[in-house]
Amino acid sequence: MLPFFNETQTKRRFYFSQTVLSCAVFVTFATLACAAQPPWEKPVASWSAEDIALLLNNSPWSLPAAAVMEDPEDTAMDPRPVGPPDTGEKGTGAPKPRWDGEPGKNRSGHLATVPVLVRWESALPIREAQKDSAAPADSYVISITGLVPVNRYRARGTTATSSSSDDSVDARNPEDLLEAFMAYSRIVVKGYPDLKPENAKLDPATGTVRVFFSRTRPINTSEKEAIFMTHFGSLNVKTKFRLSNMKYRGAIEL
Repeated sequence: MLPFFNETQTKRRFYFSQTVLSCAVFVTFATLACAAQPPWEKPVASWSAEDIALLLNNSPWSLPAAAVMEDPEDTAMDPRPVGPPDTGEKGTGAPKPRWDGEPGKNRSGHLATVPVLVRWESALPIREAQKDSAAPADSYVISITGLVPVNRYRARGTTATSSSSDDSVDARNPEDLLEAFMAYSRIVVKGYPDLKPENAKLDPATGTVRVFFSRTRPINTSEKEAIFMTHFGSLNVKTKFRLSNMKYRGAIEL
């Protein structure tokens, strides 16, 4: 025999079921919102390996970009400086295939772009992701990975009188390379003089070049964007950082 419920009991059961359903929906949305929360909005202690990878490879401070081959017609109208020459020294024992300093061609025969990663390394969330919390108090640091071939250069520069018979994997002298990045890199913020580098360093094992800009004249974070530009050989890199997106712990982090 089915139980009999009066009208009051029926209403109570209805409201109870609605409350349970509402709570379940709230918990579900809260769980999804938490899962979708970007790592820079979470406590550092809760960052997973995936969170760190996202911060370092695709975040407001780490932007995948493309190094674009110059159009010869544009070059004729507006000559650009030329980066270090390709001497042809390739070394031995390097993994294949490896970029040799020249962009490849796509199927239609046109020069293709080279994928690079441009990262604002002096920003606190990046330093915490890299477990390097020592703040470069006097410099903005921007790195470029993918533009310089891995293990192409020595860790340190040498004088012009050194032997040219060194055929190790990283046989090339990085001095000209770093001077080129010093000469042709800049940070552009609309309405302000360009920031120019005061130093540049190379990690030959990864091909990462780090360019240092003085904080003597701080970037105005109320502006919309800061554009990093550099030039390597016949390749141009231009990356726009949206300053309003680079907020960490309530402040714009550069």
